Amino acid sequence: MIPEIVLWRIRNRIIEYLDLAASAEHQLAYQAAVPRVDVPSEVANQWEDWVRPDWRQYLKPPVFSDEELDAIGCHQGSVAATRRLARIDRVGRATRRASAALDVFRTRGHRPEADLDERS
Repeated sequence: MIPEIVLWRIRNRIIEYLDLAASAEHQLAYQAAVPRVDVPSEVANQWEDWVRPDWRQYLKPPVFSDEELDAIGCHQGSVAATRRLARIDRVGRATRRASAALDVFRTRGHRPEADLDERS
């Protein structure tokens, strides 16, 4: 069982990931800063850092709302599709899904890291 404080940190990292994945501008800036990186693949890999294939076993309420869990499920499929695309300008569907998921997560927003530090 993953401690709740760790789940809150994972939730914060997912929000940060979605902020990158939802923005073609952020991805293009990332590509410009690190031209040797395949940014669509990197974005997919970053998702998998926080959302493992068995995510339904550990991402649960109350840390994640039902709506957030639905958003994670919807975004999961677009990550696999992104892996097959070679250029950032062709990942519009994944970007739109990430943006929709980000909107859901913004309802409750980030949990301040200082609050989490106090709970450890």
